[in-house]
Amino acid sequence: MNRGQDSAFIALRRVVPGLALCTALSLAGEALVSALSLPLAGPILGLLAYTLWLARGRDSGWSRPGALLLARWLGALLVPVLVGLSLHAGRLADAWLPLTVLMVTTTLATALVTALLYRWLTQR
Repeated sequence: MNRGQDSAFIALRRVVPGLALCTALSLAGEALVSALSLPLAGPILGLLAYTLWLARGRDSGWSRPGALLLARWLGALLVPVLVGLSLHAGRLADAWLPLTVLMVTTTLATALVTALLYRWLTQR
């Protein structure tokens, strides 16, 4: 192997554990949602589990590179979803008011939770 291949292999070795953990938690969330017939997306439960795992101080930094890689490419991962939504533009237009209320409410809730988490984590 040459130096370029060595560095690519080292970079890959750094992100694979975090990617594997995020994928496993997402799949576990899907299985739990399916088994319990919960009305939410499985990856949300996986993200919640990952957040709780980090909050308990269980991460020693090994999952961070993979999680950061996923976060960096999140926009690209959302493109197929947005294209799929464009196929249902008529249905979305019919439900503009509830969708607007939902988006405003969830945006405000996200901002509030982010601010509270920031305050809590900076005081630790």
